[in-house]
Amino acid sequence: MNNSHYYKSIFQMQYVRRWQEYSPRHQDNAASHSFRCAAIAVLISIIEQRLLMKAISPAELIGKALLHDLNETVTGSIKYVTKKEKTLIAHIQRLESEVNQQLVSHLSKSLQYSFTQYIVQAEDASYTGGLVRDIDSFDAMLFCKRESELQQGGYFTARYEELRTQLLSSSYDSIRWLLHAMEQDQGVAQFLDYILNLDMIERWGGSFNLIPDNDATHSFRVAAIALFHAHLEKEKYKIEDINLYSLLGKSIMHDVVEGVSGDVASPIKHSSVDVKEAFAQFEAQVARDMVNELPSFMIEDMMDFLVYAKDDTYEGLLVDIADKIDALIKSNLEIRNNPHYASKYEQQLTHIQHRYENPSVIFFLAYILHDLTFDHVMR
Repeated sequence: MNNSHYYKSIFQMQYVRRWQEYSPRHQDNAASHSFRCAAIAVLISIIEQRLLMKAISPAELIGKALLHDLNETVTGSIKYVTKKEKTLIAHIQRLESEVNQQLVSHLSKSLQYSFTQYIVQAEDASYTGGLVRDIDSFDAMLFCKRESELQQGGYFTARYEELRTQLLSSSYDSIRWLLHAMEQDQGVAQFLDYILNLDMIERWGGSFNLIPDNDATHSFRVAAIALFHAHLEKEKYKIEDINLYSLLGKSIMHDVVEGVSGDVASPIKHSSVDVKEAFAQFEAQVARDMVNELPSFMIEDMMDFLVYAKDDTYEGLLVDIADKIDALIKSNLEIRNNPHYASKYEQQLTHIQHRYENPSVIFFLAYILHDLTFDHVMR
C-alpha cells in the first residue's frame, strides 16, 4: 500500500484551479472549495439532526463533502457545462469513478471500506450523496455572490442568480432552510462570510514561501489528515471510541476564528506563558461571540467545534496532531527552497515525536513522512 499517495493528493488539491477562465477577483481552488463544502456540510448536518430531526450520519455527509473532489488532482477541474454534455456524461462519470477507485486502492486494506464511502460514493444516489451535490452548488453560489458584489453584471451575477433559483427548488429542506437563513438571519449570513473569506487569511507570513497557503486550504488538509488518522486508529488499531462527527467538526472549524483575529505567528503567540494564555482567551471569546450569533439549535455543536476544537478529548488531540503534521509537511516541502524552514521542520518533528504516542502518529512517522518531499508531492 502507498498511503503517502493520499497525503500527496490532499496537498495537490490547491493547484486545481476553479473559475479561472472567468477571471474572478478572488482566486479559487479545489482545496478551498472542499473546505467550504465541508463547513457547509457541518451546518447542514446540524439542521438535519437538530431542526428537522432526520436520522442521518453526519460524519458520512461531512466526509463525503470534504473528499468529493479529490479525483480532480488527476482529472482536473472539468467545467460544469462539459460535465452536462449528453455525449460526455457517461464517459466523464466512468473516468471519475475509475480515478476514485484508484485513489482508494492506494490506502491500507483496513481503510479502503471507509474511504470508498467518502470518495467513490461521495455523490452517489443516497440521501447524503444528493446533499453533497446541493452543498457543492451552494458553495458555488456563495462564491459567485461574492464575485458579483465586486463586479456587477456579467458571468458571476448571472451564475449566482441561476444557482440561487436552483437551490430554492432543492428537494432537501435543510438546503432551502440554510439559503433562506443566509438571506434573513444576520448571524448565519456573517458566519457563511467567515467561511467564504477564510481563503484570504494567508499563513506563514514573514517567510519566503514557494508553496502558498491560507487558512482555507490548511483547514481542508487538517480535516483530511484527521479523518485518515481517526480511521487508521479505529480500523487498524481498534481504538473504537472516536466520535467522527465531533472530530470532523473540530478539524474543519478549528481556524474559523482567524477570520476575525487573523493568523498570528506561533513565535508571537507562544512567546511566553502569559502571552499564550492571553491569545487563547481572546480567540475563545471571539469564537463564543461568533457562535452566539447563530440560531439557538446550532449553538451546542458549534461551541464544541469552534471554542473547544483542541480540547482534552481524544478528538481534540487528533485535531492538534493533524494541525502539527500539516505544519511538518509544509516545512518539509519548503526546505530545499528556503533553508529557514529546516529549523521549523526539526522543531515540528521533535515536538511530534516527544508529545504524541498515538499509534497513527507512529505509523505516519514510520511509513509516510519519508515520502512527503517536494520532489514526490509536487511532481
